[in-house]
Parts: sequence; structure tokens; C-alpha cells
Amino acid sequence: VCGPLEMPPEDRLRRFWRKLKRNKAAVAGGVMLVIYLAGALMAPVLFSASPAAPNLINALEPPSLKDPLGTDELGRSILVRVVYGARVSLLVGLISTLASLAVGIPLGAAAGYFGGKIDDALMRFTEFFQTVPSFALAIVLVAIMQPSITSIVVAIAIVSWPPVARLVRGEV
Repeated sequence: VCGPLEMPPEDRLRRFWRKLKRNKAAVAGGVMLVIYLAGALMAPVLFSASPAAPNLINALEPPSLKDPLGTDELGRSILVRVVYGARVSLLVGLISTLASLAVGIPLGAAAGYFGGKIDDALMRFTEFFQTVPSFALAIVLVAIMQPSITSIVVAIAIVSWPPVARLVRGEV
């Protein structure tokens, strides 16, 4: 049951879709995002070729119907490599975001809830990470942990949790 000035949830949803459909840039961006996600998720179904398997006979072919983006110097389809690369990018982004939320939300909530000395200590710890340039810290972390997807995820999570913690602290 809604109050006198509040819209029912289904009316809000209808209004949201109506406004979204009028924004052509948002619709175009949404369509591109859906295509990107669908291509990444269905890469093994869409492409039978391995993204890493060389085919020197087809090296440096220009774009064609068979390979819309052409091939690289080892004859690998650039389109196949881009689509398979999207899978890795989405995985890194998702896991590093979840990891930064898993660190930032509890720290920010604890700082905001308890206040006082606990808040001061947690926020000084957070500020320490914010004073170091994020890109430089991420490169150093990846270099220390040996370059791999796991080290990249950890580095991104470490440099991205402080803003989450500060935002949650302010809300709590």
C-alpha cells in the first residue's frame, strides 16, 4: 500500500522504461552492452576456432566475411580473440568489484557504526591507501605477486576498496 504522494512500484517501473526509451544514447548503449555480454558468454558456441591456435597460412589477412576484423601475424582471427578477451575482462571486473565490496562495506559500516577511535583508525587506514597513486600501487602489487589474472584481480580490489569504505561510512 502506497502513501498519498508515493507511486506504486509498477507505475515507477513503467515511467522508468518510458523515459529510458526516449533517451536514444541510453538505448544504444544498452543494446551494445547486451551484445557484448551475449558475445562473451556464448563465445564457445559462436566460434569453434581456438583464440590461441595459430594458422600461418591466414597470417595478416584483411577483414573479410570469414574474419570481419581480419587476422593477426599468426593467422588468428582478431574477432575471436576480442570476444574471448571480453570473457576475461568481464571476469576480472566482476571478481575485483565483488572483492572490493567485500572489504569496503564491512570496514565502512564498522567505522560509521562504532564511531570514535575505531572510526578514526579505520579511516586513517583507508586514507593511507588513498594517498598512494592507485595505478602505481597496482603495478607494484602485480610485479610483486608475479603477473597473472589473479594478481591483477587482487591489485584492482586493493586499490578500489577505499572509496567504497568512505561512502558506506558516510551512509551509516
